[in-house]
Amino acid sequence: MKLTWTEPAIADRLAIYEWLELKNPAAAAEAEAEAEAEAEAENDAKIADAAARLVHHPASGKTGRIAGTRELVISPSYLLVYEWAAQRVIVLAIVHTRRRWPPA
Repeated sequence: MKLTWTEPAIADRLAIYEWLELKNPAAAAEAEAEAEAEAEAENDAKIADAAARLVHHPASGKTGRIAGTRELVISPSYLLVYEWAAQRVIVLAIVHTRRRWPPA
């Protein structure tokens, strides 16, 4: 089974970092900056780990709200949207749970 990230999914992943940086643009203390960097790395690791698990367990996500997709809850804040067909898992989007999904 092969795992593929679409450009929009990669953009979603990068947007998560950008949003976290905007949340605290000038980290006052170095310790706070380090803690934030660790949190970002941990968050990205959760996303990467969830996607990698789909290679072995592609049916682990629930049926998606868009026909032909599946959705896997990564954390209380994020949802991974993917397709699964022909020995391939395609990550379509990483969606913050407060964001409207599917988009109008």
